[in-house]
Amino acid sequence: MNLFVLSELHASHNHVGWSVSYSLEDTLAAVCNVHFLHPIQNKGIAYFKPKEPDRPDLITRVYQALSKSWFELDRLPTLADGPNVLLVVGLKPRFLLSIFALKHLLDQFDLRVGYLLDGFEPAQLNRPALPKLDHLFVISPSLAKEVEQIHSIKTSFLPLATNTFPLAEYQSQRSIDILSYGRTNKPVHALLQQFNQPGSQRLYVHSTFSGAEVYDVRDHIALLNRLLERSKISLCFEGGHLHRFRGRSPLLYRWFEGWAAGCVIVGKKPLDRGVERLMGWQDSTLGIPENPNEVIPFFEALLQDESRLQEISWRNYVECRLRHDWRYRLRDLFEKLQLPLPVRLSEQLDQLQRYKQYQQGRNQLDPTIREI
Repeated sequence: MNLFVLSELHASHNHVGWSVSYSLEDTLAAVCNVHFLHPIQNKGIAYFKPKEPDRPDLITRVYQALSKSWFELDRLPTLADGPNVLLVVGLKPRFLLSIFALKHLLDQFDLRVGYLLDGFEPAQLNRPALPKLDHLFVISPSLAKEVEQIHSIKTSFLPLATNTFPLAEYQSQRSIDILSYGRTNKPVHALLQQFNQPGSQRLYVHSTFSGAEVYDVRDHIALLNRLLERSKISLCFEGGHLHRFRGRSPLLYRWFEGWAAGCVIVGKKPLDRGVERLMGWQDSTLGIPENPNEVIPFFEALLQDESRLQEISWRNYVECRLRHDWRYRLRDLFEKLQLPLPVRLSEQLDQLQRYKQYQQGRNQLDPTIREI
């Protein structure tokens, strides 16, 4: 199998939201022979770029319907003896139009698949690209159902995940009590500020900026991973109220980041149907009391219960490696498409299964696990 990936990632993209894309593509590179292609937006039509790519204005929607030139490649790939599989990976639906940058090669692929890593409005999918796709994967089960009903394209739910292989081994000593980054719950954040006042024995680490751009996304990922592995608690709140999810509430990437680092996740669980089975172990997310007067006592009691914190932390660390590494998602994708599993993918899946012996709460990894 020859896998070609049309990737939306570029060095110029400095929004923290691209962290999930780096995680997926690093895993792809680790498990199979993949040819990454990076189309760029056609400069001649940059003027028509919508302010909201997943909800373009009328002029832009008309242009999208007529144009197949939104993106271009500096050179076309060379296809080998098949099967040749095309995987289009992007955040928003507009990137599906990048398949037309392949020109005459597009129809020569044996299979053409899309995977969108964020929320969007199903009715606003870019219709010119859909007939060229054999299958589309999305991050919400309800979204998958709606897309299939509206557009009659085979659509499947494929949850987000994370790449656990490059992460540090389990850290039992954690100096940060609570970590909050990116979007958070403002009332809870305001209450937790008292932990950073003079005289407090607690440390609440949180974002102090309102933007989502960084100097370098990979540097951001490396620093965030170090913060997470030294944090006892990471705050996570479902995103159903956000415009881009249109009322849907999928399991978001920050859960996987926290679990993989061994954080205790505190906040509010996602609400999408089908999400519960993805979080199906004890204390995968702890809810915060609704009464503001109970919030600080809740956190104090949790932080004082060190044995419970360590038990939940270790369980999250292990369960993430048994359920939520990208390698499981790639296995499900290949099996759904009836494609053979790459040898390296099978081998690394077997490595992850060694964590089964640690599900009972042992807090020490043996050398064979560290070598993963």
